[in-house]
Amino acid sequence: MPQQNTEYSEAFKVYRHDGDHRGRLKPAALLRYAQQVAMQNAWNAGLTDEVYARTHTAYVLAKLALHFTRVPRVDETLTLLTQPQKVFHAVNKRITRVFDQTGAETAIIDSRWVVIDTERRVILRTHPPMFEDPWADKVDAELPMKMERYRPADCERVGERTAVYSCCDLNGHLNNTRYVDMIFDALPPEAFTGTAVQDLMVYYHKEVPLGESFTLYRKQTGPGSWYFNGQREGRPCFEATVTLAPE
Repeated sequence: MPQQNTEYSEAFKVYRHDGDHRGRLKPAALLRYAQQVAMQNAWNAGLTDEVYARTHTAYVLAKLALHFTRVPRVDETLTLLTQPQKVFHAVNKRITRVFDQTGAETAIIDSRWVVIDTERRVILRTHPPMFEDPWADKVDAELPMKMERYRPADCERVGERTAVYSCCDLNGHLNNTRYVDMIFDALPPEAFTGTAVQDLMVYYHKEVPLGESFTLYRKQTGPGSWYFNGQREGRPCFEATVTLAPE
């Protein structure tokens, strides 16, 4: 029986290719670090590829929120501390905190995961026992997860996006962090003048397989605030909001 793994930490250097044109860490790059520590935490708890294959299951990210206290810069070394919570109403909450070299918290990520049956493509309300043993009974921290949503008809169409080779992962579809790259690519360049990323929220509705596309819609909802909606086959595959705050 694996030992409890109620938290896990790992250090990451912010390489320059993970920085933007102003030398700040890109939000999607930070989410990739968080994805890595979550995977390693689960692996340490015994949730290996063999277990997923044998039980015909997979963890799928349903939604996330990211809040920056300060956006780190390239060449910094960050420590990510991730804390997973046992299932509640079919959802596992995972809190990941980001600390700089002084020990100050620079960001927090609140992600919500579900376990699916990969054959029936349904969310499992009851998880296999090995999915329950490792996690904490409760993790108190959380970020707001309520999003104001808009119809595509009320938004501006900003083109097609495709799940190309460089954006897909082992599951054969668009990696969850790549949606974030795409929405930041779709912001007007002037939006970044005198601002820094403060908040991000993403709802993931339906995967986009390798080679397939979706239509991206954008709406400015306030000074520095944006809503995005990705439409595929007449339904949203994801929605997101971004808030940029004055520096």
